[in-house]
Amino acid sequence: MLVSTVELLSRVRESANLGLTGTAGVGIDWKAVIERKNGIVASWSAGKGKGLEKAGVTVLKGRARFVSPHELRVDGRAVSAEKIIIATGALPARPPIAGVERALTSDELLELTTLPARMVVVGGGFIGLELGFAFARAGTSVTVLQSGPLLLPRVDHDMREALLEIGRRVGIAFATSVKVVAIESDRVAAKVAGAARSFPADVVLLATGRPANLAGLGLEAAGVAHDSRGVRVNDHLQSVSAPHVFAAGDAAGRHQHTPVAWYEGPLAARNAVRGPNEKADYGLLPTALFTIPALGQVGLTEEDARRTGAQVVVHRTAIEDNPAAGVRGEEDGLVKIVYEEGTERLLGVHVLGPHAEDLVQIAAVAMRGGLTRREVASTHYVFPTLGGAIFDAMAGW
Repeated sequence: MLVSTVELLSRVRESANLGLTGTAGVGIDWKAVIERKNGIVASWSAGKGKGLEKAGVTVLKGRARFVSPHELRVDGRAVSAEKIIIATGALPARPPIAGVERALTSDELLELTTLPARMVVVGGGFIGLELGFAFARAGTSVTVLQSGPLLLPRVDHDMREALLEIGRRVGIAFATSVKVVAIESDRVAAKVAGAARSFPADVVLLATGRPANLAGLGLEAAGVAHDSRGVRVNDHLQSVSAPHVFAAGDAAGRHQHTPVAWYEGPLAARNAVRGPNEKADYGLLPTALFTIPALGQVGLTEEDARRTGAQVVVHRTAIEDNPAAGVRGEEDGLVKIVYEEGTERLLGVHVLGPHAEDLVQIAAVAMRGGLTRREVASTHYVFPTLGGAIFDAMAGW
């Protein structure tokens, strides 16, 4: 919701070429944005609570802890069950850096009611880039520091480079191979390729991952094996060491995506109640990076596809070639299709541009249905639409 507000702000500020006037001076009330975000979250949370009660589920609010394999204490109240599902989510990590207490996690950053002038983001993954783009588009000077040699290491290389180029154009600075030494009151002290560097900052965001929220649950009392990723589970989301315990979502440590948690929750419940018969299937998992513009992806990157030994063919289509994008004045981006020569089996589809998070689902459904590149390319579609970029890329235009 924060990103959608800032995205609208960016579009308005850049809309003079669409014939709108007075747009350059449009501002943003950051406190109002955060208050709206809090209101929406509170409403969603209340709605879920009412839904559980309506379904006849007893809800106990408090801190739970195992005291034996089948018994927990919730703020002093004893609760026992034959089967137990752990779905406690994840918490932002705080790495052992000097002065780390001065930095903010992503949760804390989203409570700030004043937009900072300068922000350093420690971590170049999904969370770091999403919030980095949002704050930069809103007016903050943003620097992203990544410990490894690549930002977004799980993203296709062409898409990564296209996104980072857009980021540089909106004023984001990126640095890789960075070792953060200390977080001070007005800067981040670091070493870049062994050389000392200083990065000025009014706010420092820790975007260094979100480990499973398992601390304090007393998992040892239930014999539940776990590691830094989460509860160790089998393909049925069943604990490998305590068969009466199941886990779902971030607590299961498979994939940290909200739709995955929605998928895993019911699956874990069915396996707990009916017996562990269903296996979790992540064979085709579309994901999105909510930068501005967004980046959607499904299937394999070009690099991963080539590692399989397949004869790989790649088609690329610039978003600026899509008539609907031109009409809207949103022409930054790229569509990339990765498929197998001969069979034309789709291996991966990657979309960077306006509404990429929605567009990539066209490809996900096509791949789920086993359609070939040529079959998708020959499908009739509405013109002009942003979705047409997917079909044009399939055709190799």
